[in-house]
Formats: sequence, structure tokens, C-alpha cells
Amino acid sequence: MFGLRTKKVPFAEQPLRLVGIDLNAARIRAVVVGEGRTRPIPLDANGDELPLFLRLDQRVPAAGAEAVGLCRLSPHSVCSNFLGSLGLPHEWRCGRHVLTPESATKSTFDKLQAPLADETDSAGLALPGYLSLAQVRTVLELVRECRLPIRGSAAAPLAIAAHRAGILGCPATVLHVDADEFALSGTVLQIGPGEVRILASAHWPQVSLRNWKNRLLDGMADHCVRTCRRDPRDSAEAEQGMYDQLDTLMEQTRIGQRATMMIRGEHWFQDLWHQPEQVEGYCAGFVKLAGDGLKQLLLSSSIQSPPKAVWLSHAAGRLPGLAAKIYKHSPEQTAVSILPQNAAAEAVAAILPRWLQGSLPRLHLDNVLPFESATAVAQLPAVFIGKTPLKAALPARRGEG
Repeated sequence: MFGLRTKKVPFAEQPLRLVGIDLNAARIRAVVVGEGRTRPIPLDANGDELPLFLRLDQRVPAAGAEAVGLCRLSPHSVCSNFLGSLGLPHEWRCGRHVLTPESATKSTFDKLQAPLADETDSAGLALPGYLSLAQVRTVLELVRECRLPIRGSAAAPLAIAAHRAGILGCPATVLHVDADEFALSGTVLQIGPGEVRILASAHWPQVSLRNWKNRLLDGMADHCVRTCRRDPRDSAEAEQGMYDQLDTLMEQTRIGQRATMMIRGEHWFQDLWHQPEQVEGYCAGFVKLAGDGLKQLLLSSSIQSPPKAVWLSHAAGRLPGLAAKIYKHSPEQTAVSILPQNAAAEAVAAILPRWLQGSLPRLHLDNVLPFESATAVAQLPAVFIGKTPLKAALPARRGEG
């Protein structure tokens, strides 16, 4: 009834809700896992995830989708791709603002305080595997400064492999592939009796998500020049409009749909239709570099047989041509899969009770992680887990119908 106040129930008296936070150089995602379901935590006014882009043309730097909407229109007023530069002498200047990787990360964490405070007083944190130990320490120091309720942290590939170990059984080896603004990264993991261990890892900044998008923009712009003799890169508004469509275009390409790029200049417009193979053609050089790097990573891991599974993150799975190449060149016994967007956040949420109970030390887990045999991961949704559905989305191997 109107006029009645509802009493806030203390977290200790609420049903068990596990919160996991997934941080990389492109964005932050957070989920609540409990009562048999997973729910994203809205971190930005424009969506569930918080982009790691900061707008500097206002009184207080602010992270979020508004900054993404300026990254081509007014690049000097946007700070991005700073997570991988922690500890390095890098600065972003705009007006009276001078940001370092550390202050940019802290500004982003400040925006997490309110949405997390409404959900929990305990959360787990998944971090990219490419961060050095010194960079991880810096992240955790900033977490404490911002009073975020983080009770433990782990490398995202390690947490995911432990969470999904029940799907593969053991022993098994897995190749995990991820992509963000800083780099494309690969991690080879061994699932053994009761534990997951990282065997080898590498990252390649030259084929980062950021550079992949730059290549797509250049390919589309060159196509526009050939079609109507106008270059959208001559207009900040037209280039920003193209950039804003890239995520949708990559998703359409991934599922085999024809994609449209609508280009709008000040006094002209052009709609470009692309078949998936055309979009993948723009990135053929990147696909080769990424494929060669992942092949060398597997060789350096000294595993005796091909991995039982290749798990691409949602972001890596959308890179045009990459999943198709991995699937085409992987042996028949290797299952190639694209994980859900919340895979890392769900995985680190599953570890949280063990940090709270003291069965795991509250140290950053970056090499070995014991896992519990009784896991509910098989009940969680997954995108393209297994061979059969993936065959419908990717080209057949030689000899397959």
C-alpha cells in the first residue's frame, strides 16, 4: 500500500546469491547466480555491461556507452584501452583532466559501487590472464580503495575451466581463446583429478579487438570509396556511425547472415550490403596471424595430443573468420565451442563460497585451481557447446557433408 516503507533485509538473512564480476580491457560484466537462475547486474544506463571507455569532455570523467559514442567522433576526449597499460608511463589529456591507467581504472571502479551495493556484500572477480602479477596487485589495490566487495580473484580462463570441468571429464586439455581492446589471448589448460592447471599462455596485441575493428572500418570505407567515390573516414560523424554498427555486423556475420552497413555523411548516404565471406575477407590477414599464434602456443605447451576442446569467449567467437578457421583446422576429436557472454562471471561466482568458507586462500588464482567434483555447470546454458550445433554455423571440414 502507498505510504508503507519496506524494510531492507540484511544480506546475511537473504537467500544465497553469488555475484561474479568479469573485467577485461573492453568492459565489465557482473551477474547474480542464485535460486536456480543467473541474472545480469545492470552496470550502465545503456546496458548490462560497463564499457571501459571514459568520457573526458565533462567535469568528472565518466565510463560507459556515452564515451564509446565519442571514440571516433571526438577521439581526443576519450580514454580507453588502459587496463593492459597499468604500471606503464601512459597519459590521456583532455582539458584539465590528466588520466593515467591507474586513475582511469579507479574512475571505472567508482561507477561500480552503487550497483554492487544494491546486490551484495561479497563478490568474486575474474581478470584477464595476460595481466602480470604486478598489474593484478594494482587492480586489487584499486578495488580496496574503491571499497568494492571483492572477496577473491582468479584468472578468467582458469575459473572457466574449473567451472566447466564436469563437461569434459579428466584428464583433458582445453584451449581458451579471448579478445578485448588490449589483445587476443590464448591459454592452454590441463584438467586433472581435482584441479585445473595452466600449461601455457600468450597474448597478441596486434590482433586485439580494437585493431580488428579498425581493420573492418578500413575495409568497409575502401568498399564505400569503390562504390560511390566517397570516403566516410573524411567525416567524423560518418565514421562514428560505422563504428556503432560493428558489433551488430560481427554478430550477423557469425551466424551467417548478410549484413548491412549504413553510412551517413553530412550531405550523402550509402548502404553497403556484405555477405559473411566479404566481411571475413577484410580480416583474412588477422585470421592468419591469430591462427599462427594459437598453433605456436599449442606447440609450446608440449601437450601430447590435440586439446579435447577449444573454447572461444563470446568476443573472440564474433571476430570474423576466426572461429571458422579454428574449427576447420582442428582435428575431429576436438570440440570447438563459443561460450556465453557471462561464462567468466558465472565461473568466478561459483568459486565465491569457497573463498568465504576459507577452503581457498584469498589470493589471486593464476596458475592452479582445485575444483569440486559436484558441479552444476552442466545445467548452465552454453552457446555452441558440442560439435553438432557448431557444424550448422561453421563450414564443414574436408570430407564432411
